[in-house]
Amino acid sequence: MPHAAIVLNPEERLARRQLILRDAFSLLTLFLITAVIFVLTLLLFRSFTSHRQELGARWKTRGEDALRSGHPELAIDDLRSALAYVPDRATEIELATALADAGKTQEATSYFTTLWESAPGDGTINVQLARLAAKEGNEAQAILHYQAALDGTWQGNGYDRRREVRLEMARYLISRREYSPARNQLLIAAGNAPDNPAIKMQIAGLLEQANAPQDALGIYRVLAGRRDAPLPALEGAARTAFALGMFRVAYDDLTRVFATPASAQFSSQEKAADQFMLDTASRVLAIYPVFSLAPRARAERVLSIRNLARQRLNACASANPSGVPKLAGLISGWGQLPADITVTSLVQQPDLEPTILQLAWDTETITAQVCGAPAGADATLLLIARNPWAVEQQ
Repeated sequence: MPHAAIVLNPEERLARRQLILRDAFSLLTLFLITAVIFVLTLLLFRSFTSHRQELGARWKTRGEDALRSGHPELAIDDLRSALAYVPDRATEIELATALADAGKTQEATSYFTTLWESAPGDGTINVQLARLAAKEGNEAQAILHYQAALDGTWQGNGYDRRREVRLEMARYLISRREYSPARNQLLIAAGNAPDNPAIKMQIAGLLEQANAPQDALGIYRVLAGRRDAPLPALEGAARTAFALGMFRVAYDDLTRVFATPASAQFSSQEKAADQFMLDTASRVLAIYPVFSLAPRARAERVLSIRNLARQRLNACASANPSGVPKLAGLISGWGQLPADITVTSLVQQPDLEPTILQLAWDTETITAQVCGAPAGADATLLLIARNPWAVEQQ
């Protein structure tokens, strides 16, 4: 049997309507209160986050300023405070760098190693680990990380950063007297370097330190051949040519150096060194039988060298009788040559020149070993004897 419909009287309908309105208003009020609380919470969170970012940036800036000004101890606390507000990988690297610069090697190594484990290809982290390994005397580990830095990724201009790392690695190898690998790294750097005289000069200077004057000379001479040749390039070319026994090149470049007004700004020590090389090169070229001389003038120089060498041999043998056995080969060699050679006969027999000159070079070299370093003209001949064929090399 169907239920009968409930019929409400007017008073009941009014009460029901009021109840519905009251509940709706309560729900609306609760919603508005919730919305206000949510907005207030969001605003407070954003304000707190913004304040944290601001404080983190402020501490980070202070730490970076302390690092740049050479106060890593102060930077450590500042950067730690920055990380407490805003954890950031770049700041972590700066903190580890500050630890390293402050001499906290073990702590810095631990910090960088942790960073390296999450990014083994990061160039900055690897070069810092290389420096720390070098400081601890761990050459194998240092080279490993330097190489990883060269092969790794860099923020910003990676091309320039890799070149800087390569030069730093070369300096480290030079400090370890590992000249051959240092030279290899420097030649790679030279091949990849931009057309920038300052960079080329830096590489050439390191090549000199790596006992590679021939390679350094090549760079110096390219720079010296420019219209706006840097004066240090001319001086570097002269210095390396002098070390190689290329006295013609050294003389020409030093003459250009002293003819340049800017050379007046050199220190007295630099001027003295350059003047010594110029004077020495002048003496060498004045005594050396250069091929451009007329036959008679050349023969005169050859005979002059012969006389000097024989006098040096006789003096050495007289002063050091115990060393005579070491001089026996020289004495025999000179005895096999004609004793009455004149300028005219030497012009007519030019094939004797190489024999005489080689005996003279050998005499100066061996007598220096037996009787000590010579002086005067013999000292000049000894310089030539070290590399006689380089004297006129261009």
